[in-house]
Amino acid sequence: MTATVRKLAATEVEIDIEVEASDFEAARERAFRKLVKQYRLPGFRPGRVPRAIFERHIGAEAIEHQAVEDVVPDAYSRALKEHNLDPVDRPHIDLERLDGGKALRIKATVSVRPDIALGEYRGVALEKPAVAVSDDEVERSLQALRKRAAALEPVGDRGLEQGDVVTLDYVGTIDGEPFEGGTAESHTTEVTTERFVPGFAEQLYGARAGEQRTIEVTFPPGYHATQLAGKHASFAVTVHDVRVPVLPDLDDAFVKQVSDRESVAALREDVHKRLVAVAEANARETMQRQLVATLLERHSFDLPSVLVEREVEGLLADAKSYMSRIGRPWSEYLAAKGVDEKGLSDEYRVEAQRRVKTALLLEEIARSEGIDVTTADLESELDHLAASYGRSREALIDVVRKNTGFGPLIGSVRKQKTIEFLMQQAHVENGPEQAGQK
Repeated sequence: MTATVRKLAATEVEIDIEVEASDFEAARERAFRKLVKQYRLPGFRPGRVPRAIFERHIGAEAIEHQAVEDVVPDAYSRALKEHNLDPVDRPHIDLERLDGGKALRIKATVSVRPDIALGEYRGVALEKPAVAVSDDEVERSLQALRKRAAALEPVGDRGLEQGDVVTLDYVGTIDGEPFEGGTAESHTTEVTTERFVPGFAEQLYGARAGEQRTIEVTFPPGYHATQLAGKHASFAVTVHDVRVPVLPDLDDAFVKQVSDRESVAALREDVHKRLVAVAEANARETMQRQLVATLLERHSFDLPSVLVEREVEGLLADAKSYMSRIGRPWSEYLAAKGVDEKGLSDEYRVEAQRRVKTALLLEEIARSEGIDVTTADLESELDHLAASYGRSREALIDVVRKNTGFGPLIGSVRKQKTIEFLMQQAHVENGPEQAGQK
């Protein structure tokens, strides 16, 4: 067998494989030996039928077909190994008979991983955000505990005020059309200006149970849902119930009721430690994003289009799944974004390219550094996921096997190990307020 490779594009090659007549005949003989065990012919014991008789009764085509089925994947696999190619998709195969049908030519066109020339990836400079936790933050957390334990009592003979808890229905429209996230039934929430679009809470003040109101608001230019930013919306609101929270006293009895601590001081210290832990975790995530962004800036290489399109399809599928879960039509999502599905795909492509580039780069670094996933790594991740989903490890393993298989999970663990390695190699400097950490 001889194999040559022709580069069609930066991430696409054509592999030309010639299986010589002698090798192909040997494959035919192996195919015959495999097939003859599956057939029974009168007068012959199983597996003892001469080839000529087998071909006369069953057909030479069966042997030829089996030989091709055996030869093609084997020759393709050997060619990949010989030329150190790493495909990212299934190949397109064309076959051609040579030497009067005695030999075989295999032409395989396939997308491959790009050649990545690794630049400097160790010692990336990172700035750690401040993780100081103020006394005010601790107090806000304690107040939140009190609010969660609060008793809700009728407001009596007055209208809704700031801090009351209201149950309401609302239907939001823009230019007369509903939009994603703009509709809810029996929604219960505390009424504060921070919880609503500017102007919404103020127009609710004074409302009583059973009252209907129309509320007009304009979403801020920097609104997190970019498709709504700067747009005027109208909400038809029906108020069902208005109650006022009565907070319990912050004393030792309350502390024992809501925690395993014995005193207010102990709870306050515990809350402080938890807030610091959260701030540390958030700071680490921020630094990881800094790390990846820096590495992407330092490296430039072509991306296999098949991987990018696959990622775009995944993002579309996630969006469609979200709309299905909230019971809204897909057309509503497209209308809110102001695009058709092709336009949405184009929007997603930028993020898809970033994800694919990140994955390929981290995989190349892992390969360069010999970062592998051990059995212990995989078991630890399975235990973590099982605890997160409230399942046993065995049940989770069964789900993984039936759905994606272990490939994506192993890839995810390797990616995280690579990021952890790079974080250990990075040069971290504290942010401006870090010195003030309590």
